[in-house]
Amino acid sequence: MAKDNSTFFIRKNSWSEIKDRLLSGYLPQYFQKLLMTNKPIVYVDCFAGKGKFDDGGDGSPRIALKIRDDCIGRTNSQNARIDGCFIDLNYADELTTNIADYCNCNGTPVVISGKYEEKIETLLSDKLGKNVFLYIDPYGIKALDYGLFSKFANYGFNSIEMLINMNSFGFFRDACRVMRVDYKNDEALYNLDDIVEYEPTEVDVSQQSEMLLNSIAGGDYWKAIVRDYKAGKIDGYQAEKRFSTEYKQRLRQMYTYVLDMPIRMKSGQRPKYRMIHVCNHEQGCILMADNMSSRFDELFIDIQNQGQLILFDYTPENVIIDRNDIQAKMLIFLSNFPNGMTADKLIAAFFTEYGVLCKSGTIREIWRDMEKRGAIEVTRIPPTTPSTGRPSNFFTEDKRKKQSVTIRRKP
Repeated sequence: MAKDNSTFFIRKNSWSEIKDRLLSGYLPQYFQKLLMTNKPIVYVDCFAGKGKFDDGGDGSPRIALKIRDDCIGRTNSQNARIDGCFIDLNYADELTTNIADYCNCNGTPVVISGKYEEKIETLLSDKLGKNVFLYIDPYGIKALDYGLFSKFANYGFNSIEMLINMNSFGFFRDACRVMRVDYKNDEALYNLDDIVEYEPTEVDVSQQSEMLLNSIAGGDYWKAIVRDYKAGKIDGYQAEKRFSTEYKQRLRQMYTYVLDMPIRMKSGQRPKYRMIHVCNHEQGCILMADNMSSRFDELFIDIQNQGQLILFDYTPENVIIDRNDIQAKMLIFLSNFPNGMTADKLIAAFFTEYGVLCKSGTIREIWRDMEKRGAIEVTRIPPTTPSTGRPSNFFTEDKRKKQSVTIRRKP
């Protein structure tokens, strides 16, 4: 039976707040950086909702449009353009009203009534050469069609990024249903209905359901995970982690950099869903990784001030604060690149492989220690500072200054 979501927009819940902080922490940097390309930006909120809560709190559409106006206001370019597009099946009329005050000289937001999976291809079909950002925060998992993600990668955009809410625990629960595996006594799969905000995924035990899960996952690898779960080789948390890892590997077949942040539903719980970011440019990956790390710092301050328990899953799964451990991982990772790798690409690839272990600045500090110990070789261009002629010691790259850094593990 579908869950009653009539009260969803009364006020913003805690996990919606977390998602909005993650989005609002990244979009200003994304917009400002992409505006410098002098190519239009297309921002699409694929499940936009009403745009505003009944208590006056802004939803993701109003948050994005406010950031749009702020960023365009700061640029000196007369060609600065950010097209806001918002899709929603149930609340298009209310959404139109709630974002009407953002119809201004920066553009009129486009509101599309209908299903994301039926509207998105037409919407993107004429965006060749543009910078596209998709915020995909669905009402369950049915709309997360891997085939669409594969198509987006080949549309010929100047750039494409996606921030996706993946209900990975919900997926695994449905996978157990399809394969007739009992999960009722597994705490990992308790209390998932709150994650599904408007329309919970209804899964019948049928071939059609199996095909649906294959289309979401991008393959049938999930079946082997369920079989191992049934055999008692792994528990629900391990099963979800394995599914998420393999799902991200599928995304990496199409997108260069993939990050994820596990998020809890309530204090004291284990993680219940993941926010996944994909892109093809190292700067986008680094900015999002630092944003994810900063959101933790921000909420940690809230905990100190208000005595609340944190909602991010800041466990050893996705945060390792031991610098020696990070150094060891870095040396292992560098072994895959005997000719070295430029600094920004190395950080982005490292975070994609191991997760957001720390901020990018911490990685650069670790490199400095490794260089002093003779564990890595660092090639800098220019090799000396123009003003003093002394050897350069920077670890940051800057195209405007023609400044680059290559890191290589010493043989």
